[in-house]
Amino acid sequence: MPAVAGNPLLPDDSRGWEQLIESLGPASLLVAIEARMSSELRARLSAEDLLQDTLLHLWRDRERIEWRGARAFRTLVLSMADNRIRDAADHEFALKRGGAPATGVDSQVGSAAARSVAGSTTPSRVAMARERANAMLTALESLPEDVRDVVRLRLFEDLSSQEVADRLGLGLSATKHRFLRGARLYRDRLADVLSSASVQRLET
Repeated sequence: MPAVAGNPLLPDDSRGWEQLIESLGPASLLVAIEARMSSELRARLSAEDLLQDTLLHLWRDRERIEWRGARAFRTLVLSMADNRIRDAADHEFALKRGGAPATGVDSQVGSAAARSVAGSTTPSRVAMARERANAMLTALESLPEDVRDVVRLRLFEDLSSQEVADRLGLGLSATKHRFLRGARLYRDRLADVLSSASVQRLET
């Protein structure tokens, strides 16, 4: 993850914010958020909407957030996304029980300018992030089952080797070995997927 100079959470520092969001890897965030969503929720909401909504809330509250570096902030983004997913799921449950329709995504909060800055995306950027996220998912899902979760938790959830070992009930040595093997396979397969996609675009 590239370093971000200074404090990008300073008030109205939109350029620093944009650099920060790019450094977090929007495509990998989409993969992580989508993995947290139920199939039922994915049918009604996109990971892109939830990420935009998450970033909007963090942008609004940025003056109250203590800056501890980009990695810690990425963890905060995913934690906030979990909250937004729970809110959306609660709205889905209320809807089934006859409540008022609601998406669970607070897309109307703030001005259009604030939403643009918070999301740090244009339609082309969103499309690029989605394309790369799809490639990441394809590469990840192609991995052998014994390394897939280790790679997902290390690369997309930013868990340490010890945290992954504890989560999966593995030894630390076995976890590290699986990650090294899985990460090599993942990089190779992601490169193949991206190369194939580039060839398809050239042929169309």
